[in-house]
Amino acid sequence: MRITLTVCLTAALAGGCLLETEDGAEALSETDSAVVTSNRLAVNRLAVNRLAVNRLAVNRLAVNSLEAQAVMSTPEGRDVMSYVVGCAIPNGQSVTLADSAGVQYTLPGLVGLAPAWATRAPTVSEQRWVTACLLARTNVNGVPVNISMRHDTNVALVTSAAERTQYSKVEGAFYGNLFAATPTWFACSNRTWTQLVGTFRACALSANGITTDCGFTYTGTCSSTATCSDKTAPFGSCKGQGVTYSEVITINLTPSQQTGATE
Repeated sequence: MRITLTVCLTAALAGGCLLETEDGAEALSETDSAVVTSNRLAVNRLAVNRLAVNRLAVNRLAVNSLEAQAVMSTPEGRDVMSYVVGCAIPNGQSVTLADSAGVQYTLPGLVGLAPAWATRAPTVSEQRWVTACLLARTNVNGVPVNISMRHDTNVALVTSAAERTQYSKVEGAFYGNLFAATPTWFACSNRTWTQLVGTFRACALSANGITTDCGFTYTGTCSSTATCSDKTAPFGSCKGQGVTYSEVITINLTPSQQTGATE
């Protein structure tokens, strides 16, 4: 049996919708821009599946992949995998994967940060790009929030003038490699976020200076030269545990999505 997990497409700045999948989970709510995208991947689902996800790097995304089958065999794993495919594969394309019982699911692409993953194992750089995308689209309780994903040179993250104007508040940046033998996830912050109205965007916020409220490793203020190579967003190469990552995604929000935040 094949099940299609549908993505609801709407006008880029007009909000989104939620769809019910056959296993009862809500499908992604997206805009028609790969960059202005709704995020609702709950951090606990990513954390639980983190060790299984890192095994995906040894093979292409294919229906007969044993590594993918392990992740696809639970509703939570399928949710995480839908974000992996969405981050890796371009809008208009899809990947069909199976669970351990042989049930097939067709997952749609969206951003296109590692399109060749459909035909071969990903490079380290592609693993890092998809990781940055996954982390950027994660929040505490899986509440949908429109975000703008930015990078200076990656063509998959090109933004329009209208998007840059509407999403003018820099939240922070995300990077790491969840697909490495020792998975890493990092976040730096552009602000001291004390509250985000109804959004639960806390993955770049750290109360203790060690981990963010989503459990990611906190690397400090993005604009610090000790953290990232430049002081203005989108932030360039950023450091985590002594390693420099060039695959960094900066997140921008709208002014209405913040309150009580300081520069």
